[in-house]
Amino acid sequence: MKGRITGGQFFLWYFPTILLGGLHKSKLVGHPFSGIVALLFLISLPVAIGAAVRRSHDLGRSGWFALITLIPMAGWYLVFKPGDPGANKYGPSPSSAVSVKG
Repeated sequence: MKGRITGGQFFLWYFPTILLGGLHKSKLVGHPFSGIVALLFLISLPVAIGAAVRRSHDLGRSGWFALITLIPMAGWYLVFKPGDPGANKYGPSPSSAVSVKG
């Protein structure tokens, strides 16, 4: 996986997974929709992992650093820590990237 994303982008990609996980563990278990919530959680999990890897790249760290999200509350580090200014070995800064419409 290549590329970098900002903390805000990471939050937008990762938050649905946290929300679905919380809903599944709440009183919704046993409810007719709990299977759908579990399925949506499983679908969103690879997206959240990919976002955490790309955010780790923005901090100049290996994708393995994304495992920090497994520690309760430590994942907020990925949201609020400023990324490397300018390009690093994982690509250009996402905040300075210019979008090109084709």
